[in-house]
Amino acid sequence: MALRPDGWLSGLLGKSAWHLTPSAEPGRAIELPDGEPCFVDARLPVTRTEVARRLEDKGFRLVDTGINFERPVWGAANSRFSRAATPKDRAAVENMAARSFSFSRFHLDPMVAVESANEIKRQWAGNWFEGKRGDGMIVAEVDGVTAGFLQYLRAGDVLTIDLVAVDNRYRGRGLARDMIAWSESMVPGIAILRVGTQLANAASLRSYMGDNFRLIASNYVFHYHG
Repeated sequence: MALRPDGWLSGLLGKSAWHLTPSAEPGRAIELPDGEPCFVDARLPVTRTEVARRLEDKGFRLVDTGINFERPVWGAANSRFSRAATPKDRAAVENMAARSFSFSRFHLDPMVAVESANEIKRQWAGNWFEGKRGDGMIVAEVDGVTAGFLQYLRAGDVLTIDLVAVDNRYRGRGLARDMIAWSESMVPGIAILRVGTQLANAASLRSYMGDNFRLIASNYVFHYHG
């Protein structure tokens, strides 16, 4: 079992934070940090039920089932509201991130305060402006207002949507789809779009399936608070 520290998350949760990569070897012991308050997360395919049982026996609790989708890029796509983000969008993006998520693994974990879960998303989005996370950001602008954002990662010809949100006041206008369309037209050399969401987020699941994304993987997410 591999434990990897996460200093950024430690600061937000107020205790040491770690990512556990579970071994597929049957019966392999799960080692945890000793002697201090800690948080550990683990992600594994839903088919690895034996590992899931061992995590539960160790005190881990299932907080989320992640669903991953992908589809080919459709080429030139029409975009009415979207553009590349600039530093002037930072405050609007951070505020939007802090109040737009309710189905993230941290929001679904009863051991994490809502204020902490919101701050995680706020800083996650804000880190792009400091060059600490993400390869690009798109915003949707309506009547001069930054009304949505899409933060993405790039690996070869694959663009992965890392974080996406639309301000409550502007939902129902197709802004998320508009930002995806902008990425298809304006980010060069990409062939595949990928995105992840939560099984609990029915609206998000319907949206991606309606946009012809296909299911490629599902994963359990476990949290441990020690």
